[in-house]
Amino acid sequence: MTELFELYKRNFPFVVREERKVLDILGDPDNRILEKRNADGALNGACVVHKNTVYMLCVDREYRGCGIGSDLLRQAEAFIRDAGYEDVSVGAGDTYLAPGVPTSCPVCTEEDYAGRGVEQLYGGLTDGAAEFFRKRGYVHSWGNCDCFDMRFPLTEFVSDGHSVGDTVDGITYRFASAEDITEIKKCTDDAHENFTKYYLDTSKYDGSNGERVLIAVDAADGTTVCGTLIVCAETEGKGLGSVGCTTVRHDYRGRHIAVNMVRIGTGYLKEIGLTDAYLGYTYTGLDRLYGYSGYKICTYYMMAKKQL
Repeated sequence: MTELFELYKRNFPFVVREERKVLDILGDPDNRILEKRNADGALNGACVVHKNTVYMLCVDREYRGCGIGSDLLRQAEAFIRDAGYEDVSVGAGDTYLAPGVPTSCPVCTEEDYAGRGVEQLYGGLTDGAAEFFRKRGYVHSWGNCDCFDMRFPLTEFVSDGHSVGDTVDGITYRFASAEDITEIKKCTDDAHENFTKYYLDTSKYDGSNGERVLIAVDAADGTTVCGTLIVCAETEGKGLGSVGCTTVRHDYRGRHIAVNMVRIGTGYLKEIGLTDAYLGYTYTGLDRLYGYSGYKICTYYMMAKKQL
């Protein structure tokens, strides 16, 4: 497993994923692992398949262009077809190592992200991996919507004077406790029901795992949760924090609650001494929300899929 993990690290330098999580995913006994080794027996290419998802397909740079990746993909597709599936996805399935295929280009929209100042890609990132899959019949499966990660050096964050505990325009921004879960669920169910499951983990409320829930509460009654945000400190790496899973109840929208939560949460990450903030696996539209606070797109993903 160590050898497979090292191959992953060499070939996915633009993907942020905590080491223990990666090892858990790679070590899933239900995976099918296809390998290629060089003349000395060292692992130089691999494909990790779970159900009908290719979690990972990579070949070390010096061995690319020799048909290794194509052969691994053919084997993976045959395995998936024989298991009774009609299609194959690359990236996200039951979980993910990378949401999709890392690429330097927006996949499907005509948005000028760079022109709007919300794009600053990692150096060395190219469109080569996405082109590999396109040539083999894969298409982007998210319709007219891009998927990407965003990043923000916290030395560049300038506070607007608001912090955790403040009340701004009738809304109080504070960290939640477990007693708030019932009201939080009402908010997330109304705003984005698919996010509710992420807010039910009680460890997010006792500070035991580096994750906290920032909530926006209507100061008029002191109980109605009208917005939520998950704030994480070093859950994905040393010095790295993140914000995400932003929700705002429909009847409270248009009051800059989401922007305030992102800025207050990001300011908290800077206050506790972290160096960078990160937002993973997000999509067209949210670049405006997070871009307003200083986050920039650093990696795009082709959400590759193919009918077998």
